[in-house]
Amino acid sequence: MKTSHKPTNLSPMDLDTQALVRRSTFLERLISRYKLVTILAASFALVILTGSILLTLPFSNQEGGISYLNHLFVATSAVCVTGLSPVTVAEQYTLFGKCVMILLMQIGGLGLMTFVALVINFGKNRASFSELRAFADATGKAGYYDVSGYIHRIIKYTVFFEFLGFALLTIRFVKDFGTAEGLFNALFIAVAAFTNAGFDCFASDSLGRYATDPLVSLTVMALIIIGGLGFIVWIEIRHHLQDMKERHLPLHAFFSSFSSHTKTVVFVTLVLILSGTLIIMTTEFTNPDTLGNYNLGEKFLISAFSSVTLRTAGFSTISIVACRRITLLIMCLYMLIGGSPGSTAGGIKTTTVAIILVMLRSFMKEELDNCNLFHRRIRRRFFINAELVLTSYLFFLMIGIIALVSTQTSIPTLHLIYEAVSAIATVGLTADTTASLSAVGKIIIIALMFIGRVGPIAMIEIFQRNLHKPPHNHVQYPSANIMIG
Repeated sequence: MKTSHKPTNLSPMDLDTQALVRRSTFLERLISRYKLVTILAASFALVILTGSILLTLPFSNQEGGISYLNHLFVATSAVCVTGLSPVTVAEQYTLFGKCVMILLMQIGGLGLMTFVALVINFGKNRASFSELRAFADATGKAGYYDVSGYIHRIIKYTVFFEFLGFALLTIRFVKDFGTAEGLFNALFIAVAAFTNAGFDCFASDSLGRYATDPLVSLTVMALIIIGGLGFIVWIEIRHHLQDMKERHLPLHAFFSSFSSHTKTVVFVTLVLILSGTLIIMTTEFTNPDTLGNYNLGEKFLISAFSSVTLRTAGFSTISIVACRRITLLIMCLYMLIGGSPGSTAGGIKTTTVAIILVMLRSFMKEELDNCNLFHRRIRRRFFINAELVLTSYLFFLMIGIIALVSTQTSIPTLHLIYEAVSAIATVGLTADTTASLSAVGKIIIIALMFIGRVGPIAMIEIFQRNLHKPPHNHVQYPSANIMIG
């Protein structure tokens, strides 16, 4: 039997062109069909669902008897790098379950899209523009130039800082837990601290036993701060250090050479940490259940650790429920501010607060057209974005607080407010409230953690309908006179 071949009339040039055309990837088809924020939110939801199923497996648990909702809560908290948990991780999960949590925290801190981009790059595939845009948005990079190099630097810095923290923590943990368990505990805490997740794997009181240990406390504090500053800041710091070394620039020129973003992040972070330390130390100085029984140096170390962990880390060395009410209220404010853009931390972000304060200062001076920060003019659209971020956070937070107060009648209102702020800001601190929540309360906290990680504005965009512009959109109506205040 003869086989006939269909003749082709393509020239060699057409064949070469056809060879260069590649089929669209699954990610490109998703991007063309859905919004980027929807894809990012779905990626977090997929990791959470997968993690919750893995945590329910028999060999993930030392003890049975807890519901799937609790495993879903822990998986959400790990992926959203929060740290709230209705169960004690050290007692509930086996080595396999804790390894699953490490993976969830790492993916949650860096974002699933970061790892997808890494796989595409290692697979020698050239990402399309739509994919580059998705990767840039997922990692917080401004612009689409050298996205691959930026992602590689993120992975490199993550491995470097986590390994450095792991090595320092090993010194103490191997001595306390033995070689195998000490190494694992050091790895777990290093990942949880850098990603600002705040989970611990060996106690029910977080890092309470190391409250006065400088090695553990300072190492964890450093990892929290580094993770909360943002990769953009660290990449710029490294670049300027190399530049200063090559050009032999004086040390005093180091900070002045930074971009406005880095200056704002570093300055606001330092102010928050120092002011938080002084406030906590002042309000809890004589409280026998927190700082009262320690000497002055230990009080300062514990207060500094508590201030740093408010950057959305979730570790604690003192009992939060034993703190005075004024301390809890002030902590809520600091938790809501959170870390910095492009980092593993949550909250409304340090730059958002800085821009809002600059706007208020300019308004009080009646200089709205001359808003400056570090001798740079702030454009009006940044004020609008900052206001939208703050408003959206407060909107979802108030809904969450009302829902919790309405359903959790046996828990003090202040503790519920603290829990809600901790959840939406992905902090992980709790006034011993999480384990006491009902099923409805846990679902509310799960929703707040997810909204806080994805971003309230992103959540609004996901459910926003794509309406066509009206045919008379070019019409401008007369100005309205509305009294405000």
